[in-house]
Amino acid sequence: MKRTLLGTAATLILGAVGVLSLPPRPASAEDAPAGLFDRDTLTGDWGGVRTKLIDSGVTLGVKYTGELWAVPSGGVHRGVDYEDQFLGTADIDFEKLAGWTGGLGHVSAFSMQGRGPSFNDAGNAMDVSGIEYLGKHQRSTRLWTLWYQQTMLDGMVSLRAGQLSVDDEFMVSSTAGGLINTTFGYNALGFANLPAGVPNNQGLTNGPAYPLGAPGARLTVTPRDDVAWLTGVFTHQPESIDRGGAQFRFDGDAFVISELQYLVNQAKDATGLPAMFKLGGWYDTGNFADPHYDTLGRSLALAGTNGIPRQHSGEWALYALADQTVWQGSDGRAVSLFLRGGLAPSSYAIVNSYVDFGAGYKGLIPGRESDTLTFGMAYAGVGDGIRGFDNDVRRVSGLATPVRNYEIALELSYLAQLAPWWTLQPDFQYIVHPGYGAVNVNLNTNPTLNPTKAIDDAVVLGVRTTITF
Repeated sequence: MKRTLLGTAATLILGAVGVLSLPPRPASAEDAPAGLFDRDTLTGDWGGVRTKLIDSGVTLGVKYTGELWAVPSGGVHRGVDYEDQFLGTADIDFEKLAGWTGGLGHVSAFSMQGRGPSFNDAGNAMDVSGIEYLGKHQRSTRLWTLWYQQTMLDGMVSLRAGQLSVDDEFMVSSTAGGLINTTFGYNALGFANLPAGVPNNQGLTNGPAYPLGAPGARLTVTPRDDVAWLTGVFTHQPESIDRGGAQFRFDGDAFVISELQYLVNQAKDATGLPAMFKLGGWYDTGNFADPHYDTLGRSLALAGTNGIPRQHSGEWALYALADQTVWQGSDGRAVSLFLRGGLAPSSYAIVNSYVDFGAGYKGLIPGRESDTLTFGMAYAGVGDGIRGFDNDVRRVSGLATPVRNYEIALELSYLAQLAPWWTLQPDFQYIVHPGYGAVNVNLNTNPTLNPTKAIDDAVVLGVRTTITF
């Protein structure tokens, strides 16, 4: 096992060095003959069929994402994992297809295979990868999103309805999108506190975001070019994790999110430095179990409890985001910064405080203006209810058992654009307090199940490749 881990780690490091030493790509098609590495997609134009479809309003896409991960130090287990995903999409412009002005359609589905590095080895709550799926072995083919959008009043209003994913439009930062860890996309303030699509929740969390879509509608009002107000209403509990994503369930409760956006210099011909600022909040009308007390007001860690958690009606969160380009060269190089943060109820939310920040440098290596180096750090703090339960366990047992408090993820990632259709992305992550500092219950590293042993800080090395067919 040690040789395997060392070999894999060496391969990942050499891959990263190889990417950094790649020769410059031609700046334009005029600098090199047209060929495989100049086309937008690997499979090309299909003899002109693809162009005809696009001209008629139908754009089809298939994207492959493959990831190799190693946890050489820390976590619940030292190991190597591989996971991949095929994502299929279809976008329909109904104005081109049928003369229906302002109408757009979209459908996406994916097939996932492999082993998730967080579940199997790192033991962290903020998943190592944004494509990671719940479970020891990830095998799932499912519908993700399916919606229709109508734009009205000269683009000032748009309404989208169908099966939606909240992370398509809400709470996201473009600079943080250069990172792989889940929390830099749909962050822990959402996925840690909202229910997953399983009967009675079964302790799993996720919300209406990848990999689970949910029936809903989103209204966007754009009173002027630099201001947008988005409001979405989703079903409280998204599609079942164990199904194919097409039940379109409605459970009576609702998840409501609203976000005000101020967008600066976002047009392609803008001459100033682009920036985006977002202020939002969400509210879920469902019932949420108290992690500390039962229905009689007794600690769930003590003897005599009835074992039935107290229920809270509704849960909320408030958040803010800033993403600012601070320098931009005439050749496309740029440096940008991002900062996000938010709060949720401390008494029963799993994560009640969250902040992340980082920077991206596009075009760090001369001649490779399409590559991006991104750094990010994320902090997720657990609520008082979780800490109170753990403190009661410690008091009752008389042992120095871990008290969960926070998790930190640091990530450094380099995205190399090898061709318009192909990227390679070496990635380094360091996880502090995996599982918020939870006890390590893995038999391979703790054969005696030592209740005082927390999960060690984890080093995670990885490389991702994407291919657009």
